[in-house]
Amino acid sequence: SDSLIWYVVVGETASSNIIYDYLPPTQSQKSYSAFVNHAMSILKQSEATDGRHGSLKKQTSSFGSWFALPADKLTFIVLAAASTSDAAGVAALKSLRASVAKAFPELARSPNSAVSRPELERIARSLCESCCAADDKLLQAKRTVDSTADVMRGNIGTMLQNHSKLEDIENASTSMRSAAQLFSQKGRLLDQKLKRRNRLMM
Repeated sequence: SDSLIWYVVVGETASSNIIYDYLPPTQSQKSYSAFVNHAMSILKQSEATDGRHGSLKKQTSSFGSWFALPADKLTFIVLAAASTSDAAGVAALKSLRASVAKAFPELARSPNSAVSRPELERIARSLCESCCAADDKLLQAKRTVDSTADVMRGNIGTMLQNHSKLEDIENASTSMRSAAQLFSQKGRLLDQKLKRRNRLMM
């Protein structure tokens, strides 16, 4: 299934310098330049935190929810599905920040230091896959609930159809009973008439 995370950025705070970005293979390349432009505008708006972690920034756009977290001279950004909760966005950003800090301890203080692009790609891919795995469990649970609800809707629909058919049968039965009673009355009247006629003819 598709990941909850659609785009990952590690960039320099208060500039438009993207150190590394990752677009999962499940995402369309058509949106890539728009993603980059939006990420650069977020980076320009972010503020250096001087050795401390900044506060989470969230923006919603037509692409989804953008989560940004400044840390020292870096800002970590993820674009996620619009349905992504703030808690999930924060967790993804913290995971990204921790992984980058572990792999590149100097990067937060010196954004121009050398980085291994394959290692950054591994970190970003791992983040997307872990979110995808969590999303798979949620989707599986949602599909189970939806499937159960569909079965229940189907059962209720069938029950209502059966009720409607039962009412039609009851109405037909009542109609037939009325017709049978009328037939019986007319038959008795005809029988009485014939008996009278026979008596008069004798």
